[in-house]
Amino acid sequence: MNKEKILEVKNLTVSFKTPNGLVRAVRDVEFDLYKGETLAIVGESGSGKSVTNRAIMGILARNAIVDDGEILYRNQDLTKLSEENFHLIRGNKIGMIFQDPLSSLNPIMKIGKQITEAMLVNGDRMKGRFKDLFHNEYHDYLNMVTRIELTKKDLKNKIYETNMDSELSREEKKDKIAKLKKHHAALVQDYKSKLPDLKKRYLAKKDEAKAQIKKEKAEITVEKDQAFAALQQEYNLKKQQVSQLQKDDPAYLRGVNELEAIKEKISDNHEEYTRRFRVTKREAYEKAISIMQEVGIPEPEKRFNMYPFQFSGGMRQRIVIAIALTANPELLICDEPTTALDVTIQGQILNLIKDIKKERDLSVIFITHDLGVVANMADRVAVMYAGKIVEYGTLHDIFYEPKHPYTWALLSSVPDLDTKDKLLSIPGTPPDMLFPPKGDAFADRNQFALKIDFEEQPPFFKVSDTHYAATWLLHPDAPAIEMPKILQERVARYKQELKDNIVVENRLKSAHRIKPESEGEKK
Repeated sequence: MNKEKILEVKNLTVSFKTPNGLVRAVRDVEFDLYKGETLAIVGESGSGKSVTNRAIMGILARNAIVDDGEILYRNQDLTKLSEENFHLIRGNKIGMIFQDPLSSLNPIMKIGKQITEAMLVNGDRMKGRFKDLFHNEYHDYLNMVTRIELTKKDLKNKIYETNMDSELSREEKKDKIAKLKKHHAALVQDYKSKLPDLKKRYLAKKDEAKAQIKKEKAEITVEKDQAFAALQQEYNLKKQQVSQLQKDDPAYLRGVNELEAIKEKISDNHEEYTRRFRVTKREAYEKAISIMQEVGIPEPEKRFNMYPFQFSGGMRQRIVIAIALTANPELLICDEPTTALDVTIQGQILNLIKDIKKERDLSVIFITHDLGVVANMADRVAVMYAGKIVEYGTLHDIFYEPKHPYTWALLSSVPDLDTKDKLLSIPGTPPDMLFPPKGDAFADRNQFALKIDFEEQPPFFKVSDTHYAATWLLHPDAPAIEMPKILQERVARYKQELKDNIVVENRLKSAHRIKPESEGEKK
């Protein structure tokens, strides 16, 4: 059975403009994500993990440039979407949990208002229904306008890169810029020629949508007025009956209670029909209380009216998770959500995210530098270094069969209760991405580096159908090099523990299948 693919990142390259040149933050990154899966992206600070995921969310800094690549979500390329179209996806379909919950929350706003704010702001159901009726045509037009703007921006970026290229002479720069201008002018002209027809189609569909919404509003209003009239008539009749009774008559008290019940029905009727037009405050409150309970915030009715500073770090992170869940996203990006928390609270938050993922069938991208977290969370792992993915595989592939020297270094530097030898550290520092290295970016820090590592970037070598690594050590002509001794011992121990756990599980299953004899059988 084929899994449903939610997200596909192809050849993503992101740079940042600086006074000193372009910083190549993300280089040719590729991965995909399936329904209900957790993908962990692991690497040191500055490896490009957060930039990759901010590109997915469309929240890159203003000086960022998406040089190349695609981010396909439900067959839409997020790198080419208009901001208005992206607004329908960001938060609603793709949610994000950031590192520091305190900086993510408004310190002078009660947390109840922060949880319900997005529901109320985006809760105009009729407006949403209206936009849905001409969504495709409108966004085809908007995306073409955005494509024109991106083409113009791309020209500026390429001119900037050309001017910063010290290897080109002044005349070569001039010729290259002239060619770029000519090429981009032709593209813009082609896109502009398509605009009138796209605009005509979207305006025609918009007029149809207006008529449809007007009709639907009228039908709901008539239905509401009829229901209200019936309840009002029932209320007036009961009020007349009660007014004829004496106050000391037991029937009078019953009548007053029945009047209150009818009043409540009228209020509920008004709430029900208002909800067909928009999200009401009562509806937002009820949903907020429900989500606060789901994320493990005790006494949600009381906590609803409290401020962020009145909560612990773990509780603030639960609030941030609650805010991310209010729009029912199908993809959740967790950007090191446990970094600022102590170990015991980390475990609680990780278990919470796992439970929510299972209950809601979410797809999760988990960014971290902590391999211990990865072991408990991920289905697949992508190891990043200097803006590139250097190894990619299942959790078993990365922990039990690692192939890249950087992955070896990461695993060897993780504290372990059973390791008696001194932990290995990774010498040196990551390269300056203003001047990306010619060969393998990890070569200068790699004790197993070959000569070719300093001359040429390694391609991805296939280890298995699920496991790939970008290292020249996997080339057929490369010398056989074993992973560090400390890691060999650790992997052997992991494998033995895995076997022991499987044996125990099988015994428990067998014991569960054997039914105890009844008293009659014993006799």
